[in-house]
Amino acid sequence: MIEILIDLLRDAGINPGFLRVFDYITFRVMMAAVTAMVLEVVFGHAFIVFLYRERFRDTGGDFLSLKTSDKRGTPTGGGLLIMLVVGASLFLWGKLSNPYLLAASSAFFYFGVVGLFDDWQKVRLKSSLYGLSQFAKTFLQLAYIVPFAAWFVLMSPLPPSHRHTFFLPFVKDFALDLGPWVFGAFIVFAFFSIVNAVNISDGMDGLVTGPAVFVAALYGIFAYILSNAVLSKYLLFTFLPGAGELSVFAGALAGGLFGFLWFNAYPAEVFMGDTGSMSIGAALSALAFLTRQELLFPIAGGVFVASIFSSLVQEKIGMRLGRRVLVRAPLHHAHAYKGIAEPKVVVRYWIVSILLMLIAALSIKLR
Repeated sequence: MIEILIDLLRDAGINPGFLRVFDYITFRVMMAAVTAMVLEVVFGHAFIVFLYRERFRDTGGDFLSLKTSDKRGTPTGGGLLIMLVVGASLFLWGKLSNPYLLAASSAFFYFGVVGLFDDWQKVRLKSSLYGLSQFAKTFLQLAYIVPFAAWFVLMSPLPPSHRHTFFLPFVKDFALDLGPWVFGAFIVFAFFSIVNAVNISDGMDGLVTGPAVFVAALYGIFAYILSNAVLSKYLLFTFLPGAGELSVFAGALAGGLFGFLWFNAYPAEVFMGDTGSMSIGAALSALAFLTRQELLFPIAGGVFVASIFSSLVQEKIGMRLGRRVLVRAPLHHAHAYKGIAEPKVVVRYWIVSILLMLIAALSIKLR
């Protein structure tokens, strides 16, 4: 939006020197983050009051019985506020015609709407166990992911050599062309897995928010490097014109998540619900693929991977054995069951996430 206004001013012959700052991606990234964060903090309380009045509240579940304080009745669906402030920030600071930005934004908002409907079902039925059926949720997720995979391998703004080629992080010269069908199937599997890994990780106040900020920041750095002809050449990456808008998207997302922490830090005044966790998972998935660093997610997003892996072990292996493999799943529930205070679990997961993000960031230079 601001870009359009500046173009109109320039077309009218009004071009003061300070307008040049709006041409810098770094400035727009910072402003996108600040805008989303400020909007979140300013309007967050009113939004929570709105959720209370609409009786859009958490109804409790298995994990709540493990907490020292009962959080039933806390408003849920706070992910809608994240969507609104991120959308407003992108409207102001993003180049709305950029295909990279449109792809990442479409994933973010589509999955947010799916999650919102799931949260609404839980509130309507007064049970956190009865939202959308597993079949319905899977169908709605694949209804976006499959077309996204087809678009990615056939029509995305990436160079044709990058649309269905397998790249390994930390390895400079490895590039394996899998073809559109095989790589498209990989996109469907990985995108679906990342979304649900983030969704499963949402079980404590602030647990998803911190690691998601770190992962988004990492992919924002990659997007900036890839869109800079000098940096990409120096660091031996393929130059991707226009990919810098993903940095703006990552900045807006990180700012929105930081702002959400103002109300979601322990003890939470509002939960993000599936509205937040699914939209965040989709955003991180889109960032990972559009920067062609999807194989870094198991490292940078190791907390999310550990959550879904522990759940799969409990469900698949435990059911076959007829007993629990872990005391609780996902993994953070096991820590709480053992008596570790929720804030300590969350902060420790954040620390691990920072370490994993830094390890993943080493791939920028160690190739």
